[in-house]
Amino acid sequence: MRHIHFSLPGIHCLLEVTRESPQTRERAIWTEFRRRNVFFDGPHSDWRSAKAASVGYDAPAILAKVIEATRAVVQGRAAYERDTVVFQERSYSHPLLAWLLYVASRSDLSLKVVDFGGALGSSYFQHRSGLAHLAELKWCVVEQPHFVSAGRAEFEDERLSFSDSLDEAIDRVKPNVVLLSGVLQYLEYPLEYLESLLSRGVKFILIDRTAAQFDVAAVPFVQHVPAWIYSASYPVWFLNADEMQDKFAKHGYEVLDRFQPNGTFGFVTPPPLQELKHWGIGVTPAPQQHEWPYVGWFLEKLEI
Repeated sequence: MRHIHFSLPGIHCLLEVTRESPQTRERAIWTEFRRRNVFFDGPHSDWRSAKAASVGYDAPAILAKVIEATRAVVQGRAAYERDTVVFQERSYSHPLLAWLLYVASRSDLSLKVVDFGGALGSSYFQHRSGLAHLAELKWCVVEQPHFVSAGRAEFEDERLSFSDSLDEAIDRVKPNVVLLSGVLQYLEYPLEYLESLLSRGVKFILIDRTAAQFDVAAVPFVQHVPAWIYSASYPVWFLNADEMQDKFAKHGYEVLDRFQPNGTFGFVTPPPLQELKHWGIGVTPAPQQHEWPYVGWFLEKLEI
């Protein structure tokens, strides 16, 4: 690559001359994009092959970063955290907060949440200021055993608790709502798990940040997380929303709301590639390009 400087009266220019082919430039853009962003490989033929191509979610480094991020929130050095990334300005998931407040309004301002896959209380800490006025607030996170041990040792209090068993948490807390936020797509058998939960008959179920799309068959991918967040990869489903809604109806749940949370699951073409296309330079579609909107549901168990 050569840089050529030239100037005319009132004009100063820098020309960049390169012998790189569009294909070489495209590969360089994708390499840099993947170094900085979450990306997906696939689709895979089944969950087993996706799992074999990934490292997993239980890497010790992940828990260490979650603990560090949660400490920052508890100590007031951050407003909230999500997937180990800390945010300095408060932000709410407005559909989630609105429906949690609705549940409390139906229960004499008592809110008892079982939060499956809630890390060390990510959603609790993000929304607790909007729930602080309630007469009763109990929030139990169901997680992997090593998360539960860390949560109990450092973050558990009279409102926030931890359990490694959904059934135990439901029996102990007697929740009026179960929260599933960004978790179903990471289970090997998400529909079977969903059916098991629905069969418990909890009055309200709130499903948030779920990777699902209508009229598209469920397929597994491998999700890669860049090192600046934490270096890991794990299998993940892009789910079929129609199948999920069939399960809701089968177990007597009415969909009171279907909403689209902020963000997307996946990524779009990096800006430099968009610019190449704009200038008419051919770009080969990469098979890893996927952008699915998150889907959320709020469900109420119908009276029999």
